[in-house]
Amino acid sequence: MQTTMSVNEAKANFSGMLSEVESGLVSFTIMRYGRPIARIVPIEQTRKIRPISDYGQKIAVKGDIFADDSELWENA
Repeated sequence: MQTTMSVNEAKANFSGMLSEVESGLVSFTIMRYGRPIARIVPIEQTRKIRPISDYGQKIAVKGDIFADDSELWENA
């Protein structure tokens, strides 16, 4: 849900705004003199990339992964 509020309202309710944004359901646009000047939005969580060694025996390499296959690409 997108909500707008003035700078004064944002200043008075900043802690509450952050709690609502943290829930991930609300974002705020801060207005000054009727114009938007800032937006407070939740940060999208990113997945941590695990090193390939964590996959153990789940990955099998077949063939020569270092072979020159440019001819295959050009003929495709």
